[in-house]
Amino acid sequence: MNLQIQCPKCTKRFTVHEDLAGKTVECGACDHRFPVKSESIIVERAKFYPGENKSEDFLNRLGKKSATDGSGDGGTPVTSASSPQVDAIMPSSAGQNIAAASGATFIILYSLVFFLGTSTGGLFQDITMDKRLILGGFVGIISVGLVLFGAKNWRVRAALGGLLLLAGLFALIFIRPVHTTPEVEDDVRNSVEAEIKVEEDPTVEESLKSKVGYAAIEKKVQAMGERFNEDGAEYVVSIFVEGLTGSQFIEVENYIKDVLSIPPTEGVNLYKRNGERDSLIVISGIKLDFDTVIRHCDPRLGRATSYPELRLIDLKMSASLFSKPSDDFQKKLSDRAHPEFFSVNLDELRSLTPGRVKDAVARLSSIVDVELRYEEPIIREFLDILVSKNDPILLSDLGKALRIWAGGNKACVDTVSRKVTKLLDGKDIVPESLIGYLAENDAEKAPIIVDRLWSEDPEKWLNQYLLIGSVVEPRIIFHLENSPLRLKKAAAILLAKMGTDKSLAVLEKLNTSSDDEFKILVERAIEGIKAR
Repeated sequence: MNLQIQCPKCTKRFTVHEDLAGKTVECGACDHRFPVKSESIIVERAKFYPGENKSEDFLNRLGKKSATDGSGDGGTPVTSASSPQVDAIMPSSAGQNIAAASGATFIILYSLVFFLGTSTGGLFQDITMDKRLILGGFVGIISVGLVLFGAKNWRVRAALGGLLLLAGLFALIFIRPVHTTPEVEDDVRNSVEAEIKVEEDPTVEESLKSKVGYAAIEKKVQAMGERFNEDGAEYVVSIFVEGLTGSQFIEVENYIKDVLSIPPTEGVNLYKRNGERDSLIVISGIKLDFDTVIRHCDPRLGRATSYPELRLIDLKMSASLFSKPSDDFQKKLSDRAHPEFFSVNLDELRSLTPGRVKDAVARLSSIVDVELRYEEPIIREFLDILVSKNDPILLSDLGKALRIWAGGNKACVDTVSRKVTKLLDGKDIVPESLIGYLAENDAEKAPIIVDRLWSEDPEKWLNQYLLIGSVVEPRIIFHLENSPLRLKKAAAILLAKMGTDKSLAVLEKLNTSSDDEFKILVERAIEGIKAR
């Protein structure tokens, strides 16, 4: 059975079930809470129709207007269609309260995480503005939806509160800066430069020529043309640097000669400009690819603006290139948990000071249980160092670093293979870490390289031979049959550790050797193979 009740505050009437008698309910119109008692219950008065019970006291018809009014067809009382349902005045359920609280908490927590994560090296590093807006919109829709679902009886206020939270989140998105890593910045910068084509301004070109003293470059181009009977510009590249001192030029000169393989017979000339405040470096005497020179200048030396038609590079030298590291900078270099650890060590890899480069490689070769960042530019610097340097200690650390950073990288494997082959041909020291890197990554040339090293020093390169596996067994069998006794003994030791049935026939044939030590090694190899 249902009861008719009336809110004492706004006089709105509702229909509720009699089970709510004596309990407190909430008005769905004004949110006022009141008990379902006699004061709020509307007592229906009987209606009389023509010809029915005329003796009833007339005054009984002068009460409050009933919740039923009039008659339908056939004289049947009709319940008012405007009476709200019971749930319009029922308090929110526990699930709805949880939904509303969860929605508000979600958007507030996301705002806090976003604020902290948009710092340098934070969670939102490299997340561009469009992606931030999409993510923020998704969080806002979910959060406001939960709040509106849970706020059954106060949806207008919930909608206003949700909109305020959403507005605060989007204001935060627009206010917080977008931090990007150097490679991302370079990609953006390069894409912009590729899309925007600026028309050459003759006035700007003449001003640039005047600033750098372009006459010296023209003379050098003319001299190279006469010398090689070709276009002299292909043998000349010039670099204009502001504020380059004499001692700094020596380091830059050594770097340029090293990376461009400039022979001692050719020169890197320095011309002081603008009251000796600036410097013009002119490289000549060998055929130079302009783009290659730019790549070695930017970003290692700084930021370069190129003028191919003039064979000129305007270089803004990096301020940290020659600066002495501060205590704070040293902490960034050594603390693997520091957000800038990888970026500052990447800069150190580009240093012109060999000692700083070696230290950076050593630090990056000992990374343990740390998420790697800046992989592509760091690996690129590793390969540049690998190609240009022959220091055994540096190359040893570089091999360790590549095993951490460049596992499965085919370009790195090919580069290391070429470098090791070059070291072998030059009778230079080959670091074990580089051979280990080739063996771990199944380099195509690894068996040949390891066999060559093992043939010279079997004891030293035994483990590297074992890393390659059974693919080299035919070569070991060859040594067992045809190599000097020293290598035969080493081959028997190898087969005892990794040989298969393919080697048994040859081993059994050699089991009658007159050399007792070799015979014992052969017997051990046979036993080891059969035991497997």
